Amino acid sequence: MSDERPQAETLRPKLDIQVRAYQSFIGAMRLLWAGPLYRHMRTQARALPHQGVDDFKAFQIALETLPAHQAFSWLEFNLQRMKYRGHYGFVPTVDAQRSKLEAALDTIFPESLLIENADLKIPNYYEKTDFHQHPGGLKRDLLAGIVYRESAGASGGVVGKHDLHARFALAALGGEIVDSVLDIGCGFGRSTVAFAASGLETTAVGLDLSLGCLKLAAHLACSQKEQARLRYVQADCAAVPEHDNTFDFVTSTMVLHELPQEAVRAMTAEAFRVLRPGGRIAHLDFLPPRDNFLQALYLGHSYRNAEPHMRDLATMDLVAEHKSMGFEDVTITPFKETDGVNDETWRLPWVIVRAKKPA
Repeated sequence: MSDERPQAETLRPKLDIQVRAYQSFIGAMRLLWAGPLYRHMRTQARALPHQGVDDFKAFQIALETLPAHQAFSWLEFNLQRMKYRGHYGFVPTVDAQRSKLEAALDTIFPESLLIENADLKIPNYYEKTDFHQHPGGLKRDLLAGIVYRESAGASGGVVGKHDLHARFALAALGGEIVDSVLDIGCGFGRSTVAFAASGLETTAVGLDLSLGCLKLAAHLACSQKEQARLRYVQADCAAVPEHDNTFDFVTSTMVLHELPQEAVRAMTAEAFRVLRPGGRIAHLDFLPPRDNFLQALYLGHSYRNAEPHMRDLATMDLVAEHKSMGFEDVTITPFKETDGVNDETWRLPWVIVRAKKPA
């Protein structure tokens, strides 16, 4: 094991011209899928019967008969599958460079930057689901975080853009400077760094089940000016290894929809426990609008993108759930993930769930 920390670029796989062309093709097809095809399908959907919210099931059945919807669904499933699994997908590309990338990950970090948990019990829902159609998910392979990082920034997806996390941190904090933040389900750390960067003395702890993601996050942290104020911990959101009344702020980015309902409740209870009195939470996620067409696409995305618990989240009363745990001032508000958001392109329905622990 070397004590020399590699530069972040050594943790990126080399993408040859074939891989770049393949992924560019997927990106171009996604633009067609989310733009012109989406608008064509929406026009046809507006002519369907059963537009009332009480007639959703009948509307959904009618929508599924439209060739435009069938093409939209096929492309959504298969473009995502191709991005990961195809001959020039990110999984085989990273796997072909395994020795080099594993050696780059095998590094000693500054004390307390990364806390591993070899005894961690992986929850059943996380064990059995390959979220995002990522083969094997993020749970076992140490290179899964590298695959996820490449995929998140590929094909024109907004999820991997750096400014998304800074934009959310700004909206979540509302300009307030806090001393300490817990970032649940931090992945490879972009959200954690964004919250640490919100104040000159703000400390941020990123928590995740995936050791591969956390190792990558720790590597990336070494090139950040906030490094001394960052810490990454391998743990379950249902059993946060932090003391009561520790944090001023608890957050998550696109985590709630990947949890079954009992895990959402356990995470909410843990967030309440580790917050100081008067502390706040803000979770960025997706909830279906009260619109039959958009709700059908939301639920379809759940099936086509291997996100089974999106359907669980859609049926939860998150305001009541948070109040039952002791939170107050619970709100759910829309979030614009980028400038120029309009209804002319398919996008997931982003929201921020906010609440406060009584002082």
